[in-house]
Amino acid sequence: MVDKNRLVAALLLKNDSSAHHCSWGQQLDKKVLHSIEIPELGNLHVPLAIEDVEKLKSIAEPAPHGNGLNVVLDPNLRKGWQVAGMRISGLFPKDSLQKTLGELCAKALLNLKLGWLLEDCDSNTVDAYIDKLVLYESGGHYKRHRHSELEQGICGVVILQIPVENGFNGGRLKIEHGSSTAHYEYHEGSNHCHFLTAFRSGCKHELEPIKSGWRVTLVINLVWRNAFDVAKIPQSVQLIPEILELLTEIRESVDPWFKRIHQTKHGKPVIEKTDCCDILHASEISSDVVEQLSELVNKTQISYNASHHRHEEFNNDLSFSPPFELKITNIARFHQRNLEWQQSADFDDGERKPCVTHGQHQKESIDMLVFLLENDYTLTDLTFFGLKGQDVRLARLLLGGNFLEVHLAILNHSRSQVPFGENPSFVAKLEHWVNSSNMLVPFKNVQINANQIVSDFKTKSQHRTHQEEIEEKNMNFPQFAYHQPVLVIWPKYQSFRIKCLYAFDVLLDELEHELQITSHQKAIENLRRIISVCRDEPLTVFLDSAGVPGERTCRLLRLCIFLRARQEGLDLLELMGMDFTNEDECEIDKEVRFEGIRSNEVALLVAELECQVTGWSACSGFVLKMISPVRLSSQLAYIICLADHLMDRYCSEGALKILDRVAYLLPKLNTSSISSLGQTDIDSYVNFVIECERDPKTASAQRVVCFTTLFPRLDSYQQCRLIVDLRRRIRFGGIHSCMQLYQQMCRALPSCDLHAPGPIKNVIVAVVSSFFQLGDPELILLLMNKICLKSTSSNQSAEENNLVDVLLLSHEIWELATSSDLGKTMLSNLVKAQTSSLLCMLDQLTIPRQEIVSAWHIRETELVVPNFKAKTSLLDNLSQLELTSDHSKLIRDARLALIVAWIDGLCQQLDRETPVVTPHPNDPLQLNVTEFLRTFIQMEKVHHQDGRQPIFVDFSRLFSKMCLTRLCKLILDLRQTESAASIDMRVIASCFNLCRDLSRQFVEGDIISFMKPSTELAVKIAKWLFWLGDEVVSERFAHKICTCVSLEEENLFVKEMISSSKLWSLTNSAPASLVAFHILLDRHIGYLKTVKEPVFSFEQPLAELPTYPEVEAFLRSSNEKMSYHKLASIFHARGFADDLTKLCLNNGWCSLKARAMGSTRSAWCEIIKTQDMHHANMQQFQAVQQELSKMLSLRENLGHKTLGGKGDAEKMSDFNTSNNCILFSSGKCEKKEPEIIVISD
Repeated sequence: MVDKNRLVAALLLKNDSSAHHCSWGQQLDKKVLHSIEIPELGNLHVPLAIEDVEKLKSIAEPAPHGNGLNVVLDPNLRKGWQVAGMRISGLFPKDSLQKTLGELCAKALLNLKLGWLLEDCDSNTVDAYIDKLVLYESGGHYKRHRHSELEQGICGVVILQIPVENGFNGGRLKIEHGSSTAHYEYHEGSNHCHFLTAFRSGCKHELEPIKSGWRVTLVINLVWRNAFDVAKIPQSVQLIPEILELLTEIRESVDPWFKRIHQTKHGKPVIEKTDCCDILHASEISSDVVEQLSELVNKTQISYNASHHRHEEFNNDLSFSPPFELKITNIARFHQRNLEWQQSADFDDGERKPCVTHGQHQKESIDMLVFLLENDYTLTDLTFFGLKGQDVRLARLLLGGNFLEVHLAILNHSRSQVPFGENPSFVAKLEHWVNSSNMLVPFKNVQINANQIVSDFKTKSQHRTHQEEIEEKNMNFPQFAYHQPVLVIWPKYQSFRIKCLYAFDVLLDELEHELQITSHQKAIENLRRIISVCRDEPLTVFLDSAGVPGERTCRLLRLCIFLRARQEGLDLLELMGMDFTNEDECEIDKEVRFEGIRSNEVALLVAELECQVTGWSACSGFVLKMISPVRLSSQLAYIICLADHLMDRYCSEGALKILDRVAYLLPKLNTSSISSLGQTDIDSYVNFVIECERDPKTASAQRVVCFTTLFPRLDSYQQCRLIVDLRRRIRFGGIHSCMQLYQQMCRALPSCDLHAPGPIKNVIVAVVSSFFQLGDPELILLLMNKICLKSTSSNQSAEENNLVDVLLLSHEIWELATSSDLGKTMLSNLVKAQTSSLLCMLDQLTIPRQEIVSAWHIRETELVVPNFKAKTSLLDNLSQLELTSDHSKLIRDARLALIVAWIDGLCQQLDRETPVVTPHPNDPLQLNVTEFLRTFIQMEKVHHQDGRQPIFVDFSRLFSKMCLTRLCKLILDLRQTESAASIDMRVIASCFNLCRDLSRQFVEGDIISFMKPSTELAVKIAKWLFWLGDEVVSERFAHKICTCVSLEEENLFVKEMISSSKLWSLTNSAPASLVAFHILLDRHIGYLKTVKEPVFSFEQPLAELPTYPEVEAFLRSSNEKMSYHKLASIFHARGFADDLTKLCLNNGWCSLKARAMGSTRSAWCEIIKTQDMHHANMQQFQAVQQELSKMLSLRENLGHKTLGGKGDAEKMSDFNTSNNCILFSSGKCEKKEPEIIVISD
């Protein structure tokens, strides 16, 4: 567990700097340098002879004391000699810098606790420069000091003590850092041994005087390239040593991320298996490991720089002369590769063990921490360049330590108002990733929990969190969306793993792009690392729902083939055969997942891998493991595709083994697995079996037997489809084993459920035809009984059985019906089945009476009734088939039988109907009667156009069982249909008879009572009857309308009908319509003649005002004027005047004028009778007389000619418009109960 408190303290500069591990030194066990070459002196052998040291002194300069330009040559402060490193032309052996010095510098950094500088294997962050060669003779020393260049990027100093003849005594080196002091005495063995001392920058060091002999040292400066950038970050840190302390503290706080070493049972250090290399802590490195490094380092580069420009640039700084350049990170890079190579396999006696399959998905947690930024940023501003305030310091400080990967992101989370950290189930997503190069990174589905948020920064930044309230349905607490900019870190060694988990496709893109520029071994190593992550995180890598199934596997297989990576290809095949489970799921819901062969392209590449890289013997076990019962249900087609590709590549052994394993496992699948097999799966398997049966070498009777066992367990549609497909193939193949297989399949088919949901209707005709071609009458009858069975079943919905419909509409079936007696028997059974199906459906419309009452109160969408559309469509389709078939007589007879069945079934349902119940507007029985009649009429129209004879059917028995409501609705529906038709059905005898029988049945009922609530309905019925033009119906209807009220009363039905211009125009349609209109017109004229001329009189004997007897007497008298004084106030008088005026007008007594007179306390009402009402009555009477005159004129004209022209209809329409108000107001005033005037005080 990372010490987050220690990390926060370090980032906030609150840590206590420790002086431990600031210096280190030891005697080297082996000889480092053999000789040193200086142009002026030649090759000086090591150990250095006294004579050679004297030569060195002769060309050396006095060693100064001080810093920078403030140096002095004072023997009391420093006594010694130095040779600038730039003057050294070479060290021998030639590979000393590449192997020995590189190892020593890396070892020094590790022991100074600065090993994290070597942990970035992708960049050169540390350079090593040979500064100078220093000589100290007897009495030589220097006082305590610290070089100024230690503040200019130097992170450490390495002093290599070179052996000198006779050695030296004294000269103890003292190094101080804070309160810590270390002493290093290397005089013993100084004549033949090398000694190494190293200390961090910022340490003060002092050399005590040399008592005797010579001390020669090679000084190497370790320069940290990032030092100058990092030095600008923390305002309270000004020196590079302090920055190193700070970053080292940060590195120590995240040290658990880097500790991956454990002891094996053999006592040898073994690197724990991860996706890539792990970094060794300095304290954990043994001498054996360091020695291995010296043997394996071969890419460390030293470049001798003799540039005089650079020498002149630093000639003022006597202590800075770097002629050699050492890239320490190259050692680190090879160090990482070595560890990674060890992690790629387990070791036992130097031999590699095969991969172990645990069968379960072992998910490892990702080391990742999140810091909430203190400022708000838009997506555009969220870059390292755009950071502000303390966020800049935090980001640059973490970037300074090259052991961490640093990114910016957006934390998104929707949750209730619970602070961070208080909710243990807190899970958030990180999106919009930006790397340290300010480039967008396509990481996907990265989730973190509350423990991964650093607490102190979480607290400081919580108030900056951007919240957006979300309206959640059925939620009792507020919800918020958090969009918080964050900084994310993880150890760099896990960057490869994180790329695999969250940007796998991008990683593959990079690998594929680098194939042409990187070495073959490097590409294979990267591929091995990727496959290792795939093994650890298969659910994340392979089963990504956002990608195309099998796409990533295809890319990995291509890489294995291109690189000829045999072992990696086998590892991938083994991984494809593994089963994965999610540890987060409970045991009950835990689902087994797998990769396997998920596409045809994967199958092709697996075959290509076998052919070009591995061979069948090496990969057969892994390939066959991909064939399991659970995989067959979803990958059968792809597995067969693999066998096909292997056969094409002449690997018949592999193809047949795959086929045999599939044949063995398929019959053993459970029902759900078999039902999930698709058409492609079954077809590919059957086709490959048949292809193998063509060749005796590849044929197998056992495969045929296995498929015969599997066939009855397949879906019904699949069985039917296979029967049809095999009939076509076997007809050309003539394979005996396949013919036997086909016959056994035909015998098994009638046992399946042919009426199961599915597209069986699309192949049922071909199935029946296949059985006829087989020529087995027993099988044909068995099949037909199975097809017709559901239609006669009384306990199932017959509408689901559309197989009979499809067969009846097939030309091929009608051809078979006329080809033999067996075909005629089949046709007869089909018609009987259709008739029974129709009656069964109609029987489902029967609703008990107690349920009908409540049924009308439910919504229309809740009415569940059989759908008769398919049955009516069958009639129409048979009609169309009759027009194009050579067997029209047979089809016509079948259609007539179905029409009669319709009528019989509808009559049975109407007999069961309760007469007192008014049908619902959406009554299913009514809707189906209408649809049936419309279909019949449409069929007859089509046949009339084709010149065919009509079908005469007696519909009267159907209409006789229908109530007036049903008959009326049926008339209106047919009228609406006919208004939009192109062919007049009156010219077709069968259609006219239908309409005539319907109309006669309607007018025989009590139509007056039925139509009384609505005169508009009466007009609509009249239009239908006038259009039909049947003499009996029209006259009967007119007589019933005219006699419904006495002659002295106004007949509203008649008035509405003669006012309809449309009805007038229909009198031309037939003589019977004109006669009926005459009857209606005579009835209206007779009524108009009874209207008498009104007589004027002021006397109103019907006036009743019991509350005001004086006023009542005045109204009944012939007096014209009176004054009424019994009123309390002027307001009382005004109210009385208004109410009296309205009362007389409403009761039709007489018109009068009433005015309030007087003052507030003395008021009366003046009442004067007028003749206004009489004048209005006279106007109405005159209008009636005018109408009577016109009606008489119209009657006279109709008596001589018919209304055949358009002008007559328009003339009558104008007459109707101008007299509409008269027709509706010319009646006698109805006698009303008088209103009683009540006036409140």
